[in-house]
Amino acid sequence: MNAPTPAAAATELASLINEFDPTRVAHAPAQPPSSGDHLDFRGSTFKGTVAAVQHNHYGTTPTLTPTAWRPVGHVGPVEFGVRPTRHVPGLPDVPPYVRRDCDDDLRTRLAHNGLVLILGESYAGKSYTAWHGVRSLKGHVLHAPDSGDDLRGVLRALDGNPGDYVVWLDELTDHLGSGGLDLKLLGRFTSLGAVMLGTISPDEYYRRRSGTAPGERVIAAARTVELAREWSDAELERLAGLDDPRAYPAYMWSGREGAASYFAIGHLLFDEWRRVGTQVKHPRGRLLVRAAVDLARCGVRGAVPLELLRTVQEQYGTEERESFEDALDWATTPLFGVSGLLVQGDEPGTWRAYGALVAEALRSGGNLEPVPDGVWWALLDQPAARLSIDRDAVLDAARTALHPRLKGEDTALMIAFAGRVGPNERWDLLRRAADAGDRQGAEALATFLLTRGDIKGAIPYLERAAEAGSSRAATTLGALLRGQAETWLRKAAEDGDPVAAHALGDVLVGVGREDEALRWYRKAASAGRHEVAVGLGALLSRWRDPEAKVWLSYAAAWGDPRAAGELGVHLSWEPEADEAEVVPLYQRAAHAGDANAAHNLGLWMVRQGRFDEAMELYHQAVEGGVTDAERSIAQLLEAQGKPAEAQDWYRRAATAWRVNRLLHKAGIEYELAAEGEDLGRLVAVTDDARSELVH
Repeated sequence: MNAPTPAAAATELASLINEFDPTRVAHAPAQPPSSGDHLDFRGSTFKGTVAAVQHNHYGTTPTLTPTAWRPVGHVGPVEFGVRPTRHVPGLPDVPPYVRRDCDDDLRTRLAHNGLVLILGESYAGKSYTAWHGVRSLKGHVLHAPDSGDDLRGVLRALDGNPGDYVVWLDELTDHLGSGGLDLKLLGRFTSLGAVMLGTISPDEYYRRRSGTAPGERVIAAARTVELAREWSDAELERLAGLDDPRAYPAYMWSGREGAASYFAIGHLLFDEWRRVGTQVKHPRGRLLVRAAVDLARCGVRGAVPLELLRTVQEQYGTEERESFEDALDWATTPLFGVSGLLVQGDEPGTWRAYGALVAEALRSGGNLEPVPDGVWWALLDQPAARLSIDRDAVLDAARTALHPRLKGEDTALMIAFAGRVGPNERWDLLRRAADAGDRQGAEALATFLLTRGDIKGAIPYLERAAEAGSSRAATTLGALLRGQAETWLRKAAEDGDPVAAHALGDVLVGVGREDEALRWYRKAASAGRHEVAVGLGALLSRWRDPEAKVWLSYAAAWGDPRAAGELGVHLSWEPEADEAEVVPLYQRAAHAGDANAAHNLGLWMVRQGRFDEAMELYHQAVEGGVTDAERSIAQLLEAQGKPAEAQDWYRRAATAWRVNRLLHKAGIEYELAAEGEDLGRLVAVTDDARSELVH
């Protein structure tokens, strides 16, 4: 509670003395001399007991002379309480004022004496709006009492001096109570020509206006103007039109927090996120905020599900020092009484970065780390049904961010990006990667061309990949050339060549003509071709024929690596299969390079919980052309909680399935045009296969 001024205390004391002494001693001065807080009663005569009270006034003494009050046009926005934004050399600390939708309403209320209140949340722009509003009061002078000042002293300065006054009461609740504004004081200010302008939060206003305390009755008597935190479209358009480099970023990123909040505390929130102390105390929280900022840098304008935010955050690594839950709690706790670094979206469980963090990150340019490639893939691989984002916007942002590397020699990036763009762009990226000597690029381009029915165009790239060591490319190339091979192998086999009979059997198995293949296998075996034992045994094993075990055991005994794997498969089908017998066979074959055995051994490793070993075996199987291995990798990644990586492998598995189907429908009948064979039949079959793939 503030004490009355020394002059007021002296007046009250003299009045008490006169009331106590009816004789009113003539030689006693009407008002004892005073000096500061001390009243000097020397030279005074009193009759009876006198009680004296000394009042000490602490705080700012208001300027009591109206002539010393400042014209409203001479008071700057910072003096009015407007918070400066981040300093930019050559620019004022406060951006130019943007006309708010309530400005006309405010000017109408300020045209009449009395109390006007601007209702708004913290950092909604109340002080700047008030500053702009009083400038319309030409010829008025202004005084801004400090919080807790005795307004009766301000009133005494105006007594007998009617005029055009503005009393600025920022945060009105700080100017209520003892010595503060009440209805009687408001009436006297109004009669002297004063406009009382204050601010208050909407919650405080609506809570207190129905009360009966003196301050609450004042609030109920005020004329009000409401100022929303979130700017309207019209206000944002006016903001975007400002001739100030800070305006457009605020227009883009202020969001529902409002541009006033953006300018006042946005840079402070950014500094809080980036400071060293935050990295020490909240290492994972800092990464979580970075994930949200990077999502916006990637073209995601809205809030995203927490699951995706967590997936993106893990692209930067995990921090054992802080749990994800603690990181989220810190990042969403309001700072400066306004907002956390992460803001909740309209949908439950969705979050985004406070807009000013994104704008500051973009402004800082090279001072912020590039977005990791994995973040781009996590976004571009999201099914549309799971996430409402503008994929085209993300793709454009990725092209811009990755452009230097895509135009350089980063063939791995070219291949990865090619799988996420349209056909024309994909072809160009894969061609450049293949022409740069990248084996995977050549293989991926060949696969792409095959899915489009361009078998002739695919063959040169399959040859490059096969020569560089790709078993898959070699297998695919062999399948494409199988038609031509069958013609010549049949001729040699019919002439009694056991090697040709064996090879012809392999060709026929590949196209599903197994009965005929069995006949040629037996001819080769009868002619002493012991190498045919594994093919013959594998074919019989498919039919669960007990004879398969004889042939596969024979082939395994003289060292055929594939035979060990095939024997393991055959034994695993027996009702009482013994893993102790089967697994060593898989291991032996996989160690010798058999891709199918590697895949089967990987499946066994997964059942044992040996995931790292299984993943290594699955990759060996993929290199060997085992299509099912790609799906196995996807399933293992999904089980390990890596959905984004799993999605990539599911997509690769689907592509391989399409290629294999196309090879089955068309590739086996391919005959090189240079040899003068019938290419028309190939085109017809290829078109038929492609039609099935489309549907």
